[in-house]
Amino acid sequence: MMISGWGRTKQFKSNILKPKDNNELRYLVKNHKKIITRGLGRSYGFSSISDNVVDLSFFLEKKFKINKNKNILECHSSYSLKDIIDRLLKKGLFIPVTSGTKFVTIGGAIASDIHGKNHHIDGSFCDYVSSLKLMLANGKVIHCSKSKNSKIFYSTCGGMGLTGIILEARIKLIKIPSENILETIIKTKNLNQTFENFERYNNYKYIVAWIDTNKKNECLGRSVIYLGKHSNDKKNYFNNLSLKLPFEFPSFFLNKVLLKILSSLYYFLSPSKKTRIVDLRNYFYPLDKIHNWNLAYGKKGFVQIQILINEKNLKENLKEIILFFKKNNQVSFLSTLKKMGKRNNNLLSFPEKGYTITFDLQNNSKLNKFYIALEKKLKKIGAKQYLTKDNLMTRSFFKQNNKKLKQFIRIKKKLDPNNKFQSYQSTRLKIY
Repeated sequence: MMISGWGRTKQFKSNILKPKDNNELRYLVKNHKKIITRGLGRSYGFSSISDNVVDLSFFLEKKFKINKNKNILECHSSYSLKDIIDRLLKKGLFIPVTSGTKFVTIGGAIASDIHGKNHHIDGSFCDYVSSLKLMLANGKVIHCSKSKNSKIFYSTCGGMGLTGIILEARIKLIKIPSENILETIIKTKNLNQTFENFERYNNYKYIVAWIDTNKKNECLGRSVIYLGKHSNDKKNYFNNLSLKLPFEFPSFFLNKVLLKILSSLYYFLSPSKKTRIVDLRNYFYPLDKIHNWNLAYGKKGFVQIQILINEKNLKENLKEIILFFKKNNQVSFLSTLKKMGKRNNNLLSFPEKGYTITFDLQNNSKLNKFYIALEKKLKKIGAKQYLTKDNLMTRSFFKQNNKKLKQFIRIKKKLDPNNKFQSYQSTRLKIY
């Protein structure tokens, strides 16, 4: 079967394995040399693609249990956020951290240690995983947590599926007063105003900005900031409208001129300041309303580059990066800015203190050359990139910005001496 990452820059012929229980899975693991687990395919590059890909969604019996008294969810790793959110909301519960799409499995959320609009306050997804069940390369199933098999736990959380196959997880939940979010929209004129508002509203649980990366001078870094708090308003505001693109757009459709026009329109049509109540599903997952929005970038696909800039010379470094994209005519419409808090103990996790910015770029002939020059700049300022979004990262850059990589590899070699669990990304970056 031909599969690709969400960015659709390249297709691969992979053997899709569909075990129906742990016994079948154990047999497959033991009898395949190169294997990786894949959920719903929302990793942008090749982190969930290998010669053999395991799809756990065909399991006949999948655990799903909500303990409302203890605010704990115990479930099979193949359940997606979409599968569980409505069930949680009926009980007045929610997940503490969510990505920008609900089409991600629990296993994928753990493997990527996903982060959301509240990392500056609440950390990342794995901070709320109390334990997990993992199948190793020899077929053995083990339990691990922060206190039991802790080295394996901290390697698996954020470990991109390279330590074994996550089977089940136990996750702490939060109580919420309603299904709604009190959202405040603030429009800023430049990067200085954007940073000022991030700091001013730092106590908000959720904060994210759409940032216009196509302007310079006095308009550089102008943004539309979305603040959010859980609301006590219990009225139904859920808008379930969605659409599906009927075909793959031609590659010339989202050209650089059109993307710049769309950026200006989005900014000018956004309100200067507005407060409203919105359903949390609409607040957290706006892009999910277009189920296959990645087709808009055409046959060549697109890449997302997600960069984390640490606190040292933060504003100057962010300005330099934005201007570097503009100077090289690499145009992004879907760019977001988020504030990040302290890093956790996971060996390969992406988040740490600073700000993260994303650039969605249509795949083009100049992209590889541009990326090499970009990486040199990122090395100088000690920036890092997110593995789940990566398409182009070099081994030297990854090694420089992951200080615990050697420790991870030592643990992986012990668990998986023949490097059975590998993806095309891990092979490129030599994570073994």
